[in-house]
Amino acid sequence: MIEQIFDLQNPWRKDNTMPFHLNTRKIFKVLKDNLENELILGLTGSRQVGKSSLIYLIIENLLKNNVRVNNIFYFNLDDLKLQSLFSNIPEFFQFIGDDPEKKYIFIDEIQRLNSPGLFLKELFDLKRNIKIIFSGSSQLEIRAKTKEHLAGRVRNFNINRLTFEEYLDFARPSTREETLKNILLYGSYPAVAKAIQPIEKKLRIKDIFQSYVQKDLVDFIKIKDVETYNKFLIRAAAQTGDLLNIQSISNSLGISRGITEEYINILEHTFICKRIYPFHRKHIKEITKTPKLYFLDLGLRNFILNNFNELEIRTDKGSLFENFYLTELLSNDFYSLDRINFWRTANKTEVDFIVQHDGTTEAIEVKWSNQTRPKAFYSLESLYPGIKTKVITTKEFLQVL
Repeated sequence: MIEQIFDLQNPWRKDNTMPFHLNTRKIFKVLKDNLENELILGLTGSRQVGKSSLIYLIIENLLKNNVRVNNIFYFNLDDLKLQSLFSNIPEFFQFIGDDPEKKYIFIDEIQRLNSPGLFLKELFDLKRNIKIIFSGSSQLEIRAKTKEHLAGRVRNFNINRLTFEEYLDFARPSTREETLKNILLYGSYPAVAKAIQPIEKKLRIKDIFQSYVQKDLVDFIKIKDVETYNKFLIRAAAQTGDLLNIQSISNSLGISRGITEEYINILEHTFICKRIYPFHRKHIKEITKTPKLYFLDLGLRNFILNNFNELEIRTDKGSLFENFYLTELLSNDFYSLDRINFWRTANKTEVDFIVQHDGTTEAIEVKWSNQTRPKAFYSLESLYPGIKTKVITTKEFLQVL
């Protein structure tokens, strides 16, 4: 049975070619560059964000570079019957072979295993000629099951939704203006980008949301009160880009502050939202201050609020564009090395993003159309001489690309 499932999951073994077309991603080159080191390669991200497609792209690249197909092994653990293969290292080597040729082991949805960290550690520590690449959809689940075993052994990459440039490629033909509008309304999951009609985009988003609630929240994280959690999601979506008032949310939902904080942690570790903390000279003080909450996909955010109204009549389009720009910053930081904060003073003077990258610090104000240089820049420059500043509007963003 295992051999039959494996053959179905590895169709390229028949003729050494990938049987379906795949759009490339900007992060693909970075992943290829990391195939030659000894570290385990981890790909984590939301469900349906394209992790499996990236794995297929890597496999396709290996085939093009004349890696023997018998040395490439792909396992998707959503099929529970395969899991027994990962319970015993000797049996695993019996399946893949124990010859000295380099082997590439791809394990999709690794959080399905009971002890993935221990298995990967034992496999890695044998120092065989093996490159291990795994993917996972629940960072909470993966961390809980691997944190004690993989320190110093894994290099992890967060796989984000499509960037603006990637969306252009996935949604051909599409103008830049149409692309920006679609991302702000429907988000940038690959399947949503490829859908043509608005109703089809909405249905794709609905499928993704329901998959998240069922598989991540109910099956993995074991949230019992899904109804209250869904109400919490509405509150979170309604204040995208605003200061995160945990006590106010708790009071409105009739739940404890601890439960609200747990819900926020779940949002972050299942790749739905991202907290951004205030910029401060002393980094330790950043985490004690009130953060802002942003959604990592605006289609999910709008679905939760049941608001897909056209941009022309929306009062939140400035917030949508600000949120979108943050996702661009995150998606283009492949190694997650940049520090992204916001700046806010006691008198509520504010700058949307402070980005620290390669020894430089840049203040970025994101506006829908107003190109006026904000007064906050002058205050920042007086406190942080040498800081760079720029205003990003929709018009300028579309012209830059």
